[in-house]
Amino acid sequence: GIVASTAAYALGSNQSEDAKKVKRVREVMKMGADGALIVLDWEVPLDTSSTSTNNNSNNSNNNAANSSIDNIDIYKPNSITKPIILLLHGMNNDSTFGYIRSMMRTATDRGWIAVGMNLRGQDGLHQVKNTTPRGYNAGYTGDLRGVVEQLEYRLKRRSGVNRKIGKRTSSSNARDNNNNDQEEEDDDYIGGPIYLLGYSLGANIVTKYLGEESLHGTLPKCIGGGAAMGNPLHIHSGTIAFPWNMLLGAGVKRSIIQNATSLRKHHEPGFQHAMKKALMAPTIGKLDDTAAPYLIRNDSYPPYATRIGFKDGEEYWWESSSHRYVGHVSVPLLKISAQDDFLVFGQFQRKLNHCLENPNVVVVKTRCGGHLGWQESPPPSSEGGEGGGLLGGSGSWSDVAVADFIEALLQIRQEDREKRLLRRGTVDGGEGVDTS
Repeated sequence: GIVASTAAYALGSNQSEDAKKVKRVREVMKMGADGALIVLDWEVPLDTSSTSTNNNSNNSNNNAANSSIDNIDIYKPNSITKPIILLLHGMNNDSTFGYIRSMMRTATDRGWIAVGMNLRGQDGLHQVKNTTPRGYNAGYTGDLRGVVEQLEYRLKRRSGVNRKIGKRTSSSNARDNNNNDQEEEDDDYIGGPIYLLGYSLGANIVTKYLGEESLHGTLPKCIGGGAAMGNPLHIHSGTIAFPWNMLLGAGVKRSIIQNATSLRKHHEPGFQHAMKKALMAPTIGKLDDTAAPYLIRNDSYPPYATRIGFKDGEEYWWESSSHRYVGHVSVPLLKISAQDDFLVFGQFQRKLNHCLENPNVVVVKTRCGGHLGWQESPPPSSEGGEGGGLLGGSGSWSDVAVADFIEALLQIRQEDREKRLLRRGTVDGGEGVDTS
């Protein structure tokens, strides 16, 4: 049961109906730090106001897979009017995996825009290669930070609001000012908020990013919250048991081979020797220890500058562990973990106290689900057979749980805004957050 539940997360669901409901767009975003290319797979509900009025929705079924980003307003500044759900996949995965597509479908069914972010070098369609000699890892938050900054620029803002991208200030002087300043900042956006969803390794990155930014008061005010599924909290590849340590290592080796062309651009002899040694490493722990001196990283304080290299695997694992940052998260964060998750539950359980100390973190522990499984039994279909979905199921329980969590946050956000408007003696003219 555990293996079956875990295996189900990787299998794609029936997408035949999805093409009738969403506009699929692929965008390649360039990172300012080192020129890395990050692939974003967008799914936009066809009834959303973010789709261009020049597009004929009757032709969307034929053009959904190959539509041009230039014909959709989500690419333009000050244009997105809906909440954005930004998803980060797990290790050796990409945005084509079933659990990502299933959550994206759940989000678009509720009228939100879903964006599957492929970590550098991880393109499931094999269309975009890594352009730098640096791959992704468990602790580098620079790419997520770069994507969030660009998405924030595209959110529609209220007329008359300064277009300068805003941050939540950590200045003591600012905190001593009237609370109305922060309330006005929260009212700046018609579009958004942005919610960050991470799975496994992606969950660690999301948690670490939220903690880094919250600790220093630099979290973009467009971030409404997040969710982390199957987050180990404490990263230590050396403790992963057989055979998973070998299987995970094999996946990383596959990624190294697929991105060999970009890796060869690094001419330092030590780097090339380390990559060859990594390919010979029997486990993910040995591989991490070998590659650690050449992994990309970032400072955990502003301006979060990009650096290269750790002393060894132990330093990499410690610096990357999100349990060190989860206590600082300043926005609502949902964490879901299964007791029978053979990959991460042990580490999660040992560091759970760091989550419980933060009132902004909600922890849900399920009895079963494996690693990112949580599959539900299929409902009867209209033809009398079993319904579609992952492994013939209706999808993942976690999808609904996360969507309900976000729905509640949006509702609270709207109610808070209405209360502020009443306190100011104004009437809402209909520019509230759109949760439809």
